[in-house]
Amino acid sequence: MKRESFHRISRRWALLFGGVGFLLFLLQGGLLFYNGLEERTKDGDALLLAATHSFSLTLEGELDRASFLAADPERFASLAGELSLFARLEGDRLVQVIRGHLPRGFRLPGRAGMTDRWVISDLLNPDGVPQFVTVRTFQGNDYLLGVRLNTSGLEPFADQNVAPFLTDPRGALLWHDPRDPSGLGVPLDHRGWLDREVLEARTWKEIPLSTGRSVWARTQGVEGARISVLIPVTSVLGEAMRFVYPALLLLALMGGLLLAFRRLWNRRVLPEFRGLVDLSQVLESRLAVARDPEEVSASIDDLSKDVQERLDACRMEEAHSVLASLLRALRVLWRQQEEINAFGEEVSAMNASLEESNEFLRKREQIWGQTLRVARLVKGTHQAREEVAHIAETIKDMLGAFGVVVDRLEGDKLVPQAWSGYEEGLPPEPVKVADSLIGRAVREGLVWAEDVRQTPGYLTLHDSVASEVALGLVHMGRAVGGLTVSFQERRPRDEALLETLTPVASVLAGYLDASRAQQEVRDSYDYLARKLQEITGIYHNETEQHLERIGAYCSRIARDLGREQRDVEDLALFARLHDMGKLKVPREILTKPGALSEEEFRTIQRHTLWGAEIIGDAAWLAMARRICLTHHEKWDGTGYPFGLSGEQIPWEGRIVALADVYDALRSPRSYKPGLPHDEVVRTILRGNDRTRPDHFAPEVLQWFQENHDVMDALYDRYQDLPLG
Repeated sequence: MKRESFHRISRRWALLFGGVGFLLFLLQGGLLFYNGLEERTKDGDALLLAATHSFSLTLEGELDRASFLAADPERFASLAGELSLFARLEGDRLVQVIRGHLPRGFRLPGRAGMTDRWVISDLLNPDGVPQFVTVRTFQGNDYLLGVRLNTSGLEPFADQNVAPFLTDPRGALLWHDPRDPSGLGVPLDHRGWLDREVLEARTWKEIPLSTGRSVWARTQGVEGARISVLIPVTSVLGEAMRFVYPALLLLALMGGLLLAFRRLWNRRVLPEFRGLVDLSQVLESRLAVARDPEEVSASIDDLSKDVQERLDACRMEEAHSVLASLLRALRVLWRQQEEINAFGEEVSAMNASLEESNEFLRKREQIWGQTLRVARLVKGTHQAREEVAHIAETIKDMLGAFGVVVDRLEGDKLVPQAWSGYEEGLPPEPVKVADSLIGRAVREGLVWAEDVRQTPGYLTLHDSVASEVALGLVHMGRAVGGLTVSFQERRPRDEALLETLTPVASVLAGYLDASRAQQEVRDSYDYLARKLQEITGIYHNETEQHLERIGAYCSRIARDLGREQRDVEDLALFARLHDMGKLKVPREILTKPGALSEEEFRTIQRHTLWGAEIIGDAAWLAMARRICLTHHEKWDGTGYPFGLSGEQIPWEGRIVALADVYDALRSPRSYKPGLPHDEVVRTILRGNDRTRPDHFAPEVLQWFQENHDVMDALYDRYQDLPLG
């Protein structure tokens, strides 16, 4: 009997409909491509028009604002708008800087090229952000103006696969949208410039980029910049393909189903498939009623005979292959049935064992994960001790322990550092190494007390403890502490449990040793800071009591404002070094009884920078450097050396600023008498010709208003000795 392959029959029809579909695919794809390109170029034209208009309006508006402010510079702070640089010129030198960070007397390079026109520059802005700059004349004076780039008008178009780029006239890339889905921004940003062909494209034209991609591009100039819009050819083509492909697939499927399968189904496929359906129903019904292994074997044998009969009568090649495979499978299934039943109970037992092992491994992973967190924190953060307590709690919960204690070796005693459990009773007491089970573990490495009542050296932690594991904690060959795990039930030695605790003990030993070393280093740093404080006080006639008061004021304010304990301690130490830079100020200026000249005052101001230089760049002294640099900055931006304002001033500088002003007003000096507390409070809260409330951070000023009596008490506690 000759069998004809269903695959060969269907392939003839698939070739016919595939050819027709491919032709339609090409036609429709080309049409959609050019329609999509036309829509993208319209979006690009709209972007260029909107961006050009936006930049022009912004710059014209800032010129009008600058003209108005030139007539009344005192209103600049409230009406500055987008101006980031506003300075008056005489020739090519700045004589008055109203806004910006350029120093007075700065010589302006390229002034002629900026006169009466906007140019792009990143040289006149300390943070390097490009801006539009120009030189204009208002009220008979020349002014240098700077306006930061505002690209908000370009960003919405990137979502449409229209990629905007902003460059200077030479093509150097100033901005591109980081959300650009076209993928053009990253390689172009790495190069830092656009191709010259793109900059010269005044109308839409296709340009192959040097990055290897082909784009449609157009560029338009605006003031001193260039706006280029790039449309990736591949994105337009991909979008066209996305719409064409489903239509082509649907056409092919519909044609195949309606023409080829209609004839094949009725003439050849349907009879064979009906036979397979009938067979599947027989298989389901017979196997469903089988209740025991013997009945299953008999049912499989009967089904094999039925399949053999259908196989002999089958005419379709694919159906014949299916039936032959099914027959072989039934015979294999019959042979394996008894083995499957025999293995059933064994598999069940193995599953139970695996579940138990998995649960233990999960608990071990959780303990090690908590331990890893402490390993990361051991480098120096003060949070490590809290994490050690979490490790103790995790060990207790995961191992089903009654309690866990972590001790640190101090001399001949073990002092508890963290503990969990023991029905949350009183914390464990320090014990002597020579008289305790944990002390024995420190000497020997490990003690497993299966019955604590029969183990020499056991000191009762709780009446419910029956077994106990004690591990000595050793780091770099030196004993540093111990780990105790207590159980309510009798527990024989368990190597898997010890394997879990060994890496934990290693990390805990590292923490205990590191915390000891950190404390020794910090004590050394505290001693050094106190000695530097004494030197500073001797040099510029500020008493040691003044510097002690500054530390006391600042630590109290920081604690009340919610700073962490480590921050409070560091501030109390480093605030006393706030005037370290005065060591480089000539002493005759520091002790001058009369008013300072302008040059002398500028010298005094530099003590903030000199203080940071003296302290150095060690990481642990970062807070001290910030205090030196910012304790004379003011909330309204009128301070020195940088003119920082608001949140730009670090929190340490805000606190020290108020503490320093308060104590300076209270303290008598060679050039002034001290003021009483009530008068100092009025000066800070109401202001005078030198001190105003808006010089201070609002939260610090609010604290002072509510707690100034605390500062009065601290002043009395550290009262200055009379000046000699």
